[in-house]
Amino acid sequence: MTGFNLTYAALLFPAIPLMMISFGNRYSSLSLLIRKIHDEFINKKISSKDKSAKRYLSQVKVLNLRLKYVQYIQTLSGFSFLFNLLTILFGIFNYMIISVFLFVLAISIFCIAIILFVIEIQLASKALKTHIEDLEEI
Repeated sequence: MTGFNLTYAALLFPAIPLMMISFGNRYSSLSLLIRKIHDEFINKKISSKDKSAKRYLSQVKVLNLRLKYVQYIQTLSGFSFLFNLLTILFGIFNYMIISVFLFVLAISIFCIAIILFVIEIQLASKALKTHIEDLEEI
């Protein structure tokens, strides 16, 4: 195990919390948007048969899916950060085999989180296109 150096884990160390902040900001934005739609829907007392109600409900479905993605992303990033910390800890005590295993696990989990992040961005872009199309119809 001469190829692994704790520097690799140290380089990943600040990246994960920065991404978690980004994911947290997306969660905050989504929660504000969900609350706004909820208030509009409830305060206007829109009938479920109304055309605008169908728009609201389709937005809610997309937002719910996006919210799930952000939850998964945050959870996976948290585990990735934990495994990265354990990589450094085991590396300090010269348990290099365990350290390498944990580092590979941290990187793999973080890759999955980033893939889900890209998917969530695609969903957000699709939702914005719908709003742009609505504006173009006016």
